[in-house]
Amino acid sequence: MSKFSLELIEEYPYQVYGIAASAQDYRLCWHLNKELGLKFTRQSAVQIINKRKESVNHEFFLYEDQDSATHYRLVQNKRTGSLFLPEINQADYLLVIDESPVVDYDYLVNKIKAIRPVLMVFAINLDTLKNKQNLLLTA
Repeated sequence: MSKFSLELIEEYPYQVYGIAASAQDYRLCWHLNKELGLKFTRQSAVQIINKRKESVNHEFFLYEDQDSATHYRLVQNKRTGSLFLPEINQADYLLVIDESPVVDYDYLVNKIKAIRPVLMVFAINLDTLKNKQNLLLTA
């Protein structure tokens, strides 16, 4: 009898950026909306279970660009000692953008870096993350 094995290939069609900022979540969204022409709106918080088996709510903002069919999501990475993506401890927020040929990612990163309370913006390689399934909670 033949033996079959299935290989699970996880695809995450996102560009993810870590943002270190000295602003509260609503202020950062205001800056992003103003500088990038986006319209982030607060959504229900995303709930995860942290390493200590505690339930923690991370603030979540969403903007859907109808013209390019692209979703922009901003997730609070740090919340009361818990991290949404534990491997990325230097980011206060995560900006998750659907992969799209219309979006100029370099332009976005440069505009975000120019925002006053933003200290650092960096791309995150999803292949190196253990907890990347947390990103599916925002989809």
